[in-house]
Amino acid sequence: MILNTNRNQKLLFYLSLWIFGLIHLAIVIWNHYQFKTFAFDYGVYNFAFYDYAHLKISPCPVYLAGYDITFLQDHFSLTLIFLSPFYWVLAPVFGTYSLLIIQSIFIIWGAWATYQLIFIKSQKQLLALMSLLFYFLLYGRYSAYHSDCNLVVMGSALAPVFLYYFEKKKIVPTCLLFAFLILNREDFSLNLFFLCIMLLIIYREDKLQKRFALFLSILSLISFIFIFTCVIPALEDKNKSFSLFSYNALGENPLEALYFIISHPLDAISYLFTNHTSDVSNDWIKTKFYLVYLISGGIILFLRPIYLIPLIPLIAKKMYNDESFRWSYESYYGTEIATILPILVFLVIAELKHSALKIILGSIVVVLSLGVTLVCMSRSTTYYYGFNKFDVFSNSFYHTNLDIEIINSMTSKIPDNAVVSASNRILPHLAARNKIFYFPQINEADFVCITTLEGSYPATQEAFDKRVNELRTDENWKILENKNGCLLFEKIK
Repeated sequence: MILNTNRNQKLLFYLSLWIFGLIHLAIVIWNHYQFKTFAFDYGVYNFAFYDYAHLKISPCPVYLAGYDITFLQDHFSLTLIFLSPFYWVLAPVFGTYSLLIIQSIFIIWGAWATYQLIFIKSQKQLLALMSLLFYFLLYGRYSAYHSDCNLVVMGSALAPVFLYYFEKKKIVPTCLLFAFLILNREDFSLNLFFLCIMLLIIYREDKLQKRFALFLSILSLISFIFIFTCVIPALEDKNKSFSLFSYNALGENPLEALYFIISHPLDAISYLFTNHTSDVSNDWIKTKFYLVYLISGGIILFLRPIYLIPLIPLIAKKMYNDESFRWSYESYYGTEIATILPILVFLVIAELKHSALKIILGSIVVVLSLGVTLVCMSRSTTYYYGFNKFDVFSNSFYHTNLDIEIINSMTSKIPDNAVVSASNRILPHLAARNKIFYFPQINEADFVCITTLEGSYPATQEAFDKRVNELRTDENWKILENKNGCLLFEKIK
């Protein structure tokens, strides 16, 4: 009877893993199919993915800075370089959907590792299954799809995998994942430092694991210092300096920020919870974020504060930032927390003494996380860009304001080697080429492929309309398609 129960629970694990994994894959695939993905970030990512696969590190013409910027100068990340060989396997079949598929595989891998780690720690398949459901139900897993595909989403999904292999004492895969995470984005080394400090404390009775965690924590701190003092300055030029350290409340660089935190501890703590800008409309953004994740189960971490340690850099990066929208529970800025939280919460639950209490508390966490996610999805903030990108319970998710058939017809007429200028939501589908420009920039484009029904971003509506009218009347351009707000121009040679 026990054997049958275990088999049933294992079957539930695989069913849950693949059903939820396929749901999350379907969300991003559907968004891209409906032209709900954007030039920023997915168009840039597809260009870089194509560029690296062709053994180049070219300036990305999608950026609107007015001077050359490579993907590496925007973020120090080698992830797409590591993944670029998969371009030749996936792109011939899946085209510009390839990175979305890779990202979803990472997410599923993170869910698998969450289940396996909690099962090892608790020896209860049911509790591990609850951690898996918690992983997939947290709101931050869905709100990340505002940004389609992102380094943070991919990298954070591998943190549970790193923890799992560390627990299994698999030195080689642990080190490989550690290196991948260090090089995923410039700030991930700081995340790993705090994560390894937690491991150092947890495994303090195991000499081998304690030394390994100490070694990794020191290496991550050295990596963080090296990246910000050597690598990033080496990537800068006279036009482009690193602009993503946006923490003016603390200082102009990580060293100044650290000095401020040490010398003004009360201010530093208050900034984590209060609006440190002059805009009163930002007053309750941080409070809402904390409420979403505390109610979803995060409050359980206060039973074992040691498990709060990995959240310190993640919370600090969010709440100290100059941009108030980064404080929110929306977009991908909560994904790192949503990914690591299931492991942390269920490690606390696994350490409780009474089996019944573990199951009850785990069930409450899963139900609350589902309830919070449904409430957040139903709010207007989910329509961050004017349309629904992940609320699968709403009819609006399954519809788009663009004519998919006409746009696909237009893009099929553009040769793969042509230089193109495209509007915001069309550009990601055409970005896998040597040059593509973000309309209304045209430059040396051979084709202009746009829709007038998606808004004018990044230009004003007046500038957008003016550029379209200029193309209509320019004798150097001919109109190949003009229907339902969709326009395809070809330059006359």
